[in-house]
Amino acid sequence: MALNSDVMRFKADTPRDRSWHALLSFAMLCTAMFVNLILAFLHARGLPSSSGIVVAVQASVTAFAVPALFWPRVVFKGLAFGALGLIVFLTLVTNILNPFNIKSIYDTLLIPIYIALGMSALYVRPKWMNYLLFFVVTIVLIEVLFPTAYVNLFDPAGYFSSTREWVAGQKASAASKDGFYTGSYRAGGSQFAFTDHRIGGPFLEPLSLGYFAFIMSTYYAGLYRGSVLLRIVAILTCVSLALASDSRVPTALILLSTFFLILRPRLPIIVLWLTFPAVVVTFALIYYTPSEVFYGDTYYRLGITFDALQTVNIGQIMVGMVPLERAGDSGILYMLRCVGLFGVPVAIWFYCGAYVYRSGTNVAFLVVIAVYLTITLMFGGAALSIKTASLVGYLVGLAIYSGSQPDLDRASTQVSGIPVASNRAARENGSIDVHERNFG
Repeated sequence: MALNSDVMRFKADTPRDRSWHALLSFAMLCTAMFVNLILAFLHARGLPSSSGIVVAVQASVTAFAVPALFWPRVVFKGLAFGALGLIVFLTLVTNILNPFNIKSIYDTLLIPIYIALGMSALYVRPKWMNYLLFFVVTIVLIEVLFPTAYVNLFDPAGYFSSTREWVAGQKASAASKDGFYTGSYRAGGSQFAFTDHRIGGPFLEPLSLGYFAFIMSTYYAGLYRGSVLLRIVAILTCVSLALASDSRVPTALILLSTFFLILRPRLPIIVLWLTFPAVVVTFALIYYTPSEVFYGDTYYRLGITFDALQTVNIGQIMVGMVPLERAGDSGILYMLRCVGLFGVPVAIWFYCGAYVYRSGTNVAFLVVIAVYLTITLMFGGAALSIKTASLVGYLVGLAIYSGSQPDLDRASTQVSGIPVASNRAARENGSIDVHERNFG
């Protein structure tokens, strides 16, 4: 039985071992999320930076998480191994048939690595996640209240100009002249930013802050087990961060997904498998049947993907031979370059946990992640950045078992957080299915 096998697998771990490993995994996650902030700080102090250095440092940080793939708690069944193997194979094929780009391999495997890290961690203490949110809010407040000090500390404009070729090739913008990321001033004015520019905080650019806000809101709405008041405050904080970043998609997703996750719907796994194709078809219908309901630039952004695909044939799409001039503005185009037509749905399904799903997993949480990934990749590739992709993978890995489980290291507690005696009694009186786990 799945539940009992989980318990036996973790039985050899002492509570101290589990606690230290969970803390180490969380520390590795935070390092990955803020490695660019650290590099920007050092660059502002005079340390040279380049795109090659950034890629090398990010790869090194991620390499420390790779052993999680072989941790006893990380159980990839045959389907998951097959999917991961197919993803690796397709990245090799596309790199053989196209100009070799090792970063495409790294970007494709980043989320699976952090899914394994989350599965190996098994749980995260709520206070750690609270500290993470507090740290982000602190840096955001520094940028809001003391923008000059923020620029002096991290110099986002100088850092991105040195490490991103597409930024270096642009003419100086009003934002970059002020020391901020070049996209910090939205053309036509901000929709609802709190300041005269879009806030990036510890992520240095606004879009990643908006994505972080959404991802953290899903944790508090779907996985967090603790004070209801703290949950409400945390979710409202996430909404405020998304608004400060002036990111419309993350803000809308937070408002919609929060109510959905708090309702705790019990969804069949087929819903998760259908989410990606359903969202893609929805976007196609929106693009090819224009309406005044959507923002004017919505069709322009969707056109980057759909118009580009009309310039190549199906055979070229299958092997990643797609136009890359606008791949930075379409994560779907970039994913097609990385793994080809067949590989994109396989990769998205893996990223949202479909292949590592277990009986009792909170499917609703995984569905929300699938919606987030599909939508954000349609409008850009920032969702694949280590700054937020690592957090997505980590939380998906946690959700596979239980998510936030602060008392898991008690000797009498099973993976589900239900005491052994309670589980046994529940099974005997028929109030809980043998394979069912309570995810709160």
